[in-house]
Amino acid sequence: MKLRTLCALTVTGAMLLACQALAGEEVTVDYQYKGDTGVSLASMFGGPISVSEFTDARDIADKQDIARPGQDNVTLSEQTPAALIQQTFNQALAASEANLTEDEGNLRLQGELLEMQIEETADGLQVLIRCQLSLNNQGRNAWQASVFSRVDSEGDDISAAIGKGLDRLVSELFMDDYFLMELGIF
Repeated sequence: MKLRTLCALTVTGAMLLACQALAGEEVTVDYQYKGDTGVSLASMFGGPISVSEFTDARDIADKQDIARPGQDNVTLSEQTPAALIQQTFNQALAASEANLTEDEGNLRLQGELLEMQIEETADGLQVLIRCQLSLNNQGRNAWQASVFSRVDSEGDDISAAIGKGLDRLVSELFMDDYFLMELGIF
């Protein structure tokens, strides 16, 4: 009986080690938006604005992971990629002097993460992020678009590459004239 138990524990331990070896690289992304959107939202109409929880529509087993084609996924250690993107847009709106609220305000930015991946290139890493965003104004869908970011980063610092991709994602949103028109900026 003791031999069976010992064998079972040995097999279980070996399986756990094999699973850990297959698990993706764990990465901490300590990202804070520090850029300049080039737009002041201090005088936007219809505020305050809130950023709703982002959903994740990616076809990936663990929503904590970021795909790496041909390699093991990268696992974010502290939050999901969707939560990281939501936080990024919230920080970008704050940096643009928007009147933000935690409650569902008259204006609400919603998002869905459609794609996020990291690929190795000859010089470093390429990060791809694609989201579907919508702006609701008092219950009606005022604006909707896909926002896309693809950036190349030198070196192999995954956290820095993701940060560069998030900066580009924010730039793409704030270059959308229709989004800014719905906020009454033009």
